[in-house]
Amino acid sequence: MKKQALLLLLAVVSLVSMSFRDPHTRKSPARSVSRTLAFPVAGTKSHIRDKWGASRGGGIRRHKGIDIHARKGTPVVAVCDGVIVTRDHTPIGGNTLWLKSPNQSWTAYYAHLDKQLVREGQHVKKGQVIGTVGNTGNARTTPSHLHFGVTQGHSWVNPLPYVKYAPKVAAVSPAAKKKASKKSRRRSR
Repeated sequence: MKKQALLLLLAVVSLVSMSFRDPHTRKSPARSVSRTLAFPVAGTKSHIRDKWGASRGGGIRRHKGIDIHARKGTPVVAVCDGVIVTRDHTPIGGNTLWLKSPNQSWTAYYAHLDKQLVREGQHVKKGQVIGTVGNTGNARTTPSHLHFGVTQGHSWVNPLPYVKYAPKVAAVSPAAKKKASKKSRRRSR
């Protein structure tokens, strides 16, 4: 009887002590993947507002992504190396891009883009500018943002763990690019 009571006490203590563990100290596969990706919006002046599962359409559907708010025209970048498998314009997503990496089992979805700066079938590198933040499609009456989603197979999954710890890429303005290009041309003369 004493052995059973002691074993029961040990089991309870184990369970209680595990409940005090900080969930952020555990390394999840998504957290590990997140650190290898780039945050989808360049620069430091973006923030995630609407999250996965938020109510849409008066509660008849759920949000299948995250909304990253930034100024219209802010560069949107490839989160990983891959291929643009679809470039489209739809009534809901507006200007959209789908990015598939040969090294990942998932596909990234970018919606409400102001501009799409890549073509279907184009190979892109992590951090490469592929579009700009906008409010196209059913977001035309909302502030500019990127709707970012992730699919695995035919199912939508919460994209936040994929980008939460991803480093942000520095935003390069078109004017700065032109200036750098002129400098390099002068040096090569």
